[in-house]
Amino acid sequence: MNDRLSTLVLDDDPVYLRLAASRLKEDFIVFTALSPSVALDLLIKERIDVLICDFNLPEMNGLEVVKKVKRICPDTDVIMISGSIEDEYIVEAFDSGVIDFLQKPVEYKALKISIERAKSFVSLRKKNIEIKKYNSFLRQKFTNENSIGFDYRSESMQQVKSVVEELAKDDSISVVVTGEIGLCKDSFARRIHDLSVRERNHFEAVDMMSVSDSLFEKKFFGCCNEIAEKNPNDEFGWFEVAKGGTLFLDEIVEMSIYQQAKLNSVLQNMTYPKIGSRKYKTFDVRLISACSASLDDLRLKKNFRMDLLQKLNGYELYIPPLRDRQEDIPLLMNHFIRHYSVKMRKSIHRFDPYTEGRLMEYTYPGNIWELSNLIERAVILCQGDTLNLDHFPHFESEKEIQMPLAASFDLALIEREVIIRALKECDYNKSQAAKLLNLNWNALHRRLQKFNITFPELECDL
Repeated sequence: MNDRLSTLVLDDDPVYLRLAASRLKEDFIVFTALSPSVALDLLIKERIDVLICDFNLPEMNGLEVVKKVKRICPDTDVIMISGSIEDEYIVEAFDSGVIDFLQKPVEYKALKISIERAKSFVSLRKKNIEIKKYNSFLRQKFTNENSIGFDYRSESMQQVKSVVEELAKDDSISVVVTGEIGLCKDSFARRIHDLSVRERNHFEAVDMMSVSDSLFEKKFFGCCNEIAEKNPNDEFGWFEVAKGGTLFLDEIVEMSIYQQAKLNSVLQNMTYPKIGSRKYKTFDVRLISACSASLDDLRLKKNFRMDLLQKLNGYELYIPPLRDRQEDIPLLMNHFIRHYSVKMRKSIHRFDPYTEGRLMEYTYPGNIWELSNLIERAVILCQGDTLNLDHFPHFESEKEIQMPLAASFDLALIEREVIIRALKECDYNKSQAAKLLNLNWNALHRRLQKFNITFPELECDL
């Protein structure tokens, strides 16, 4: 097998073309072309690793050639050469996919180094393709084994499923997933990503509650090596990691005004600068956001920018609470009992009829996450093959089952009462309560302050 790189030299000077080909043949497989049309035909017929392209050409200039090459042969790397070219064209060339630019007359040593550098890109690209294939296999395996799936029985969730499939068809539409806490909104974002043309690229999930103002630009924009003294390599931001893919922003309501302004500027200009660099990178990410507050509440508040909300809210995907779709509860119960039985290496297959009825009647203020946690703890306690009411201490008193919150439409009140119940359930252990609520510790602490929840208050009856 021949491991030599295949190169194509495109130049309208036949003398230069002949000299370049004679030198390159010592180290590489060489094709030549005097015009763009001949070069494009060769790219279609032959496997070309590197195109060495002059800027000043007949038929079209080098920039136009690069753009066509990247459309028909995106894996071909391009090195641009020219005797004289304006700086703005050089910048545009790099933005179009050129990996190096050399000034004529070109020394063979410099050209060879540039081509060898391209060789590393080719090798990395091949490895990246292999990794993506393996990741796709793992993702599919994980989805089949662990995902709650989208085979819901309720009419409302069937409608959600149809909307998700439609949203996946147009990857330019930004989406805001709304609904109460505990509805696994990230799974809907990932489903949209997996069904879209962006599924081959990265899906990155970011909890906005954990991003401080001081780290926002570094985390999102990245940091170039000029100021990264401790790390000589560039630090990739989330925009760069998710390029060509999807970035999921959870709990956008927690974004500060500073963060909103920065993100709004990126979405307005569709470019962003890495910290320490003057060059602007193109923004190519699909944004899917999530919010436990309703968008109407966000519009009424004065601490969220309306222009940013309009950019994020190309479509609002509302997920109904679990209490409004009880026909989905058996599906979720069976999923979680299988999942946690496998995870804990137990053979638990069913619920006894009375326990199943109680689980069906419960209103689940914490929605899917609450059901998941209830069954996880029950599986821990169970020593047989059937879950019964003894494995659900949460249901010891009828008072705890009958939740007056179902009659309330005040989301703030519901959230406050759910937090209080979670703390009581965990004997006021904040770390355990945060896990039960699917929050990090800092997020729970902020909510305790926001709702003025104190432990003396918790010790009183609700």
